[in-house]
Amino acid sequence: MVKHRAREVVLTAGSKTGGLLFLRSGVVEVVKDGVQIASVNAPGSVFGEQAVLLDQPHTADT
Repeated sequence: MVKHRAREVVLTAGSKTGGLLFLRSGVVEVVKDGVQIASVNAPGSVFGEQAVLLDQPHTADT
């Protein structure tokens, strides 16, 4: 388990981490080209999965 500070970028568009991330608590904002396109706040939510499933770089910052 890793804790992140508020407004800390966890995944960067163009990076390739190869891992899925699960939200334990808090809120994750998904930002693409400087625009927030989603907000995730449900515990247990998965993010970063599209890049892992397609074996591609992440398409947005989270």
